[in-house]
Amino acid sequence: MRFAFLVHPVADSAAQFIKLDEGGVLRKLWGTDPLRLTGALHKVVQQVMAGADEPSVAEVRVVDELPNLVTPRGATAHGRLYEIPMGAMAILEDPDRALGYIQQAVQQAVDWGARIVGLGSMTGIVGGRGTVVAEQSPVAVTTGNSLTAYTALQNVFETAAELNIDLAQETVAVVGIPGSIASVAATLIAPHCGRLILVGRRASGPAQRLANQLSADFITDVAEAIKQATIVISATSSGSCIEQAWLQPGTLVVDVGVPTDVRGVAAERDDVLILTGGLIRVPDAMSQASRMLWFQHGMIPSCLGETMLLALENREECYSLGRELQPEAVQEIGSIARRQGFDFSRLYSFGCPLGDDALVRFQKTRARIASKSRRSVTANGASPPTPRQLADRAARLYARYINPVLMAMNGASGLLETFARGEGEYLYDAAGKKYLDFVAGFGSLNLGHNHPAVAAAVNTAIREQAPGFTPTSVNPYAATLAEKLVSKAPSGLEMVFFCNSGTEAVEASIKLARAATGRTGLLSCDGAFHGKSMGSLSVTGNPGYQRAFQPLVGDCQRIPYGDFEALERTLSTRQFAAFIVEPIQAEGGIRMAPAGYLREAQSICRSTETLLIVDEVQTGMGRTGMTFAVEHEDVHPDAMTLAKSLGGGLMPIGAMLCRRDLWMKAYGTVATCTLHTSTFGGGSLATAAGLAALDVLENERLAENAACRGEQLLEGLSQIAKRFRCVKQVRGRGLLLGVEFNPLQSNVKSHWLQIDPTGMARYIASEVGQMIDAFHVLHAMQTLMQGHSIYTQFTRSNPLVLRIEPPLTITEAQTQEFLIAFEKTCEEIDFIVSIIGEMIAKTSVGKHDAAQRAGFTPADSAQ
Repeated sequence: MRFAFLVHPVADSAAQFIKLDEGGVLRKLWGTDPLRLTGALHKVVQQVMAGADEPSVAEVRVVDELPNLVTPRGATAHGRLYEIPMGAMAILEDPDRALGYIQQAVQQAVDWGARIVGLGSMTGIVGGRGTVVAEQSPVAVTTGNSLTAYTALQNVFETAAELNIDLAQETVAVVGIPGSIASVAATLIAPHCGRLILVGRRASGPAQRLANQLSADFITDVAEAIKQATIVISATSSGSCIEQAWLQPGTLVVDVGVPTDVRGVAAERDDVLILTGGLIRVPDAMSQASRMLWFQHGMIPSCLGETMLLALENREECYSLGRELQPEAVQEIGSIARRQGFDFSRLYSFGCPLGDDALVRFQKTRARIASKSRRSVTANGASPPTPRQLADRAARLYARYINPVLMAMNGASGLLETFARGEGEYLYDAAGKKYLDFVAGFGSLNLGHNHPAVAAAVNTAIREQAPGFTPTSVNPYAATLAEKLVSKAPSGLEMVFFCNSGTEAVEASIKLARAATGRTGLLSCDGAFHGKSMGSLSVTGNPGYQRAFQPLVGDCQRIPYGDFEALERTLSTRQFAAFIVEPIQAEGGIRMAPAGYLREAQSICRSTETLLIVDEVQTGMGRTGMTFAVEHEDVHPDAMTLAKSLGGGLMPIGAMLCRRDLWMKAYGTVATCTLHTSTFGGGSLATAAGLAALDVLENERLAENAACRGEQLLEGLSQIAKRFRCVKQVRGRGLLLGVEFNPLQSNVKSHWLQIDPTGMARYIASEVGQMIDAFHVLHAMQTLMQGHSIYTQFTRSNPLVLRIEPPLTITEAQTQEFLIAFEKTCEEIDFIVSIIGEMIAKTSVGKHDAAQRAGFTPADSAQ
C-alpha cells in the first residue's frame, strides 16, 4: 500500500543537504573513502553555489522516497515524503497559507496513488489537528499523534525500567495541556505516577476538566511546575518553553515538542536527562534506501511511523485527528508497532543516540538524591532477584558497566550469550534453552555447574554460621583443606598458602622463590599464561597482554616452550630464582611439551639450584586424566599453583603448595611469617567448597573419566581432521584438548580485505588480519552455538585453536553428540570456503568452466 507523509523544512540546512546528496553522493561514499567523498562533494558544492543567486520557487515537492518497506512479518508499503515550502514559525504565523500548501501536497500524493496521508509535526497542527484536511481529502488522513504519545510514554517507561526508577514515587509534569498528545499522555501515565501536574498556558475549560478527572494539579507557570517535577513530558506546538536551568537535579525530560520545548542544542548539565521524545526505529530488516532512513540510521518520527504502520496494515482510516485522542487507540497503534518489529528502546537526546555515560551520570545523581532523602531505591523486604529475572537487562548492563568492546564484538553474532542457569554439563538461557558446555569456565568447572555435593557443603557452612574471614586466626575448614591437599599432592609439597585466584597463587610462588633463594631472576616460556596481575603478567609469555603495562617486574626472561637446550643453557647462569612452567599451555593454544620435558626441567633445576614451579591452575584437579598433570611424568616440583576447579565451580579459591624448607627460609621467623598474606584467603565458604570438590573428584572417579572421554574425543577429532581441509591438528591430553584450524585460504583473505576500498582498515586495526585468519574458528563457534546448542571458545593467545574443555562429568553420549556436531560444522566450513574460493579464482582471472559444464572439451573448442 502506498502512503504519503507531509513535512516542512526543519532548517535551512535541510534543503542544502538534499542538494549535496544529488545522485546519492553522500549515501554512496559516507563512511568509506574520505578522499573520494571530499572530491565528489567539492563538485556538488560548486554546482550548488553557482546557482545560489537563482530565485527559489515556493512549491510543494517530493524530497524523499521510501521504497520496498518490508517488515519481518512480511507486510509491505511504499512511501513518499512531500515538503511544503514553509518553516515552523511561518506555519504558526500564517496557518491559512500553510493549509493551502498541505491540500496541494495531499492532492499530489493522491495522484501518485497514496491511499493514506500523514501530517508530520507542524503540518498536523493547522486546520483543527488535521480535521479540516481530512474533510477535504479523498483518502484517509492521520496526524500520527497517537503513536507519538505512545512513544513518549515508552521513553519514560524504558528509562524508568533501565534506571530502577519507581514511578509511583515520582512527580510527573505534563506540559502542553490541553493539546492532544499532552492530554492523552497525561491520561495514560496518571495511574503510574505519585503526583501529576498538568501545565498549560491558561486555565481553559478542557484543561481544568482534565485536571479534575485525573486528580491532578493544574499550573500555568511552566517554570514553577518544572521545579516541582522529577519527570517532565513536554508536547507543545510553540517550542522553547523550558529553560534547562529550571530543571531540578535528577529530572528526566521527554521532549516531544515541535519545535523542541527544551531550549538549547545539547544537554548543558550532567545531572538531568533530556530525551528527544517521539522517535522509533524501523525493523533492522527494512530497506534503508530512503535518504531519511539512511541518514537517521533507521530512526524516524513516530508520526511518520504511524502513517507507515497503517499502510503496512492496509488500514485506510483517519486514525489520529482533533484535540482528543483515545487512549485505546494509542495502545492499539503501539501494539501494532511492536508486532511489526518497530523498536522503542533506542533513546536519543537532542537528536543523537544517548550514550551510556549520560545514563550513568544521571543514575549517580538519582542515587545521591535518594541517599540524602533516605529514600530506598529498591523495595523493602523484596526477595533477591533470580538470575532469570536479571537476564533481560544483563547484556545492556554488561556493555555499559563491564566491557562495551567485548559486547560490540560478540553481541550481535550471538557468541556472547546471557546464561541464567547452569546444571551439570549444561547452561540455560533466560528462555530455558539448554547448551552443552564445552568451555567449563576455562577449567573452573571440572565438576560441572552447581554440583549438589559442593552446594550442600557451602550451604552447611552457611547454616552452621561458619566464620567468614578471620585473618591471623585458625579456620577449621582451611586447616582441613590444607591437610587434604598435601595428602594428594606430589611428595615434598607440605605447606599451603590460600588465596582467591590463579594469578594470586602465581604471585605467591614467585615471591616465595625470591625470598627463599636470594636470587631475583624469573624464567618462563614463550606462549605461557600465568595470570594478569603485575608479577604473574611479567612471567606470562604474551607480549600483547604486557605491552600496555610496561615496565613490568624486572629480571624476567623467557625461552621457547619445550626447548631442552635453551632451558639448560639459560639456567646454567645460576641467576634465576625459579623456572615456572605449565604442563600444557592452555591459553597458548593447547601446546604440548615434548615427552619428558618436565622431568628434564626438574633435573636441570635441581643441578642449578633453581626452584621448579609448576602452574597447575588449569591442568590440575583431574583435567588431564590424573589428579595433577605432573603425575604423568612423576615430577615433584618445589612449588605448585592451583585454582579454578579447586572451588568446585561455586567459590573462587587459589592455593600455592611448596616444600617446607622453602617456606621456612622465606617466612620462618617472627619477622617474616606474615610477609605475604591474603585477607580473603582461606575463607570458610571457599575452603568448604574445596573440601567437597576434592571428595567429588575422588568419589566419582572424575580423573579416570577425563582420561576415557579424552581418548574418545582425541580419536574422534583426529578422524575428522583427516577428512576436512579446514582442520590442521588435534592435540592435548585428557579433557584439555585443542583443535587448530588452518588460516583462511589466501585468495579468500585477499578478496575480503579488498572490500575495504581505502585499504586503511588493515593499518588502523592490526588485528583485522588475525580475525580474518580465524574465520574458521569463529564460524565453528557460532555454528556449534546456534546450530547445535554447544558452547565453545577459542584460546586467547592463539585464536586459530578451538578449546575442547568440557566438565569432567561429561558422558560418553554427550561426547558423541559433540563429535557429530563438530563433524557437521567442519563439513559446512569446507563447503563454504571451497565455493567462495572457487568463485574468486574463476571470476577474478576469467577462468570459467561453462564450456566443461555444457559437455565441451578443450579439443572440441579447438576444432
